[in-house]
Amino acid sequence: MKSQGIKKDIFLLPIAFLVILGCATSSKEIKPEEEAQLLSEENEIKFGYYVDALVCNEFPVLKNQKLTEQVAALGNTLVKKSLRPNLNFTFKVLNTETPNAFSGPGGFVYVTVGLLDKLESKDELAAVLGHEIGHCCARHSIKSWQNAQRISTALNLLDLAAIIAGLPPVAGAGGEIIADIGQRAAYLASVIVYQGYSRGYEYQADELGMKMMYEAGYKPEAMINVFSKFIKLREEEGREKGVEILSSHPHLEDRIQHAQEFISSLSRRP
Repeated sequence: MKSQGIKKDIFLLPIAFLVILGCATSSKEIKPEEEAQLLSEENEIKFGYYVDALVCNEFPVLKNQKLTEQVAALGNTLVKKSLRPNLNFTFKVLNTETPNAFSGPGGFVYVTVGLLDKLESKDELAAVLGHEIGHCCARHSIKSWQNAQRISTALNLLDLAAIIAGLPPVAGAGGEIIADIGQRAAYLASVIVYQGYSRGYEYQADELGMKMMYEAGYKPEAMINVFSKFIKLREEEGREKGVEILSSHPHLEDRIQHAQEFISSLSRRP
């Protein structure tokens, strides 16, 4: 994204963070031992509000209550079939023509007008929202943060939890509380908007999304339709017009094949 993009001076990413996000993880399960090391849900939601404030400061939220309610209604239908049915999700439509969708910690899901214009059915919208809800359910944004901290001595997850709770940083990171959490929120927002996740996380979000779609009565094959649209967009516009959603780590063709295999497994379930 160009003029609508998040300011580079705020969202510069250390090279190490980009490297760690490229590492593959299992798409088959959410491990309890991983969950135990993460922020509490309460602190994750608080952190999500900071990230949301940054996103909405840079991308105008569409003032169309009817459309927003329609998106939220479909999204909440999927949430009921998700791994976090009791989490209060927030769905926002961003008023930008750039086709994109992303999600932040604490259940914040964003889809742009530019992407909605490309979709042709509720099933396709369910595929987009299901994928992003899957990221939230698997807590991929927080896990990516945690993975980055394993190779960084500047910040750590305990500092973040303490700051969110309004306490001094555990490791003495220094600086005012608001400035510190703002820096961390900016750090994470740049990832969810621009960088995407690792191959394993993207596959896992695809699977979780298709499972939700299947159980909620939507056609999981629509996920393949959406990927096919992205391939066409890539061929027609590509990066010249900032189609950020096309830059995910797994190739779209690979994700189509993966989705086809997963859908076949869904049809074999009792």
